[in-house]
Amino acid sequence: MKIKNLIIVCLCCCFAVGMSSCLKDTPYIDVSNSQPIIEFGLSPANGVTGPFAYVPDSVGGPSANIDTAVAVVVASPQVLSSTVTVTVKVDTSQISAYNTANGTSFTVLPSNLYTLKTTATVNPGYRVGRLDVVLNMSQFPAHHSYALPLAIVSASTNTGQNLIVSGNSATYMWLFSR
Repeated sequence: MKIKNLIIVCLCCCFAVGMSSCLKDTPYIDVSNSQPIIEFGLSPANGVTGPFAYVPDSVGGPSANIDTAVAVVVASPQVLSSTVTVTVKVDTSQISAYNTANGTSFTVLPSNLYTLKTTATVNPGYRVGRLDVVLNMSQFPAHHSYALPLAIVSASTNTGQNLIVSGNSATYMWLFSR
């Protein structure tokens, strides 16, 4: 009788262990209800790329201002139906960390060498906005290693929704070396 009970207990345990592995898990993450995140693209501040070369770099250097931009990106499951306003600032703390990690000696780009619009707009139905930058190339010295380090401060929609600022890609550093 004891052997019969022992066999029944063993079979019940095996059945319980076997059935517990049959969970209805899915290997996919459902991001459909994720909140929108604002971020920069690739940047030397993130250890991805750089320094960015500028052209022409010949004797006498560039003679005009260059109107350019840095992209800000809304990462979300669907495009937003409202306007997103992104605020950025110059963040000089990035330079020393970059120099230490890479054995370089970049310094902050002097304010007379650029004009920066500190807000960018991402229009409804789009994911990318333009942060306008004008580089005063005619004033760049012949030998330099400058950095323009930017950080996202905040982002919100015109309906009052605040976006999450990315923890990994909220900084951008533009490097200039001649």
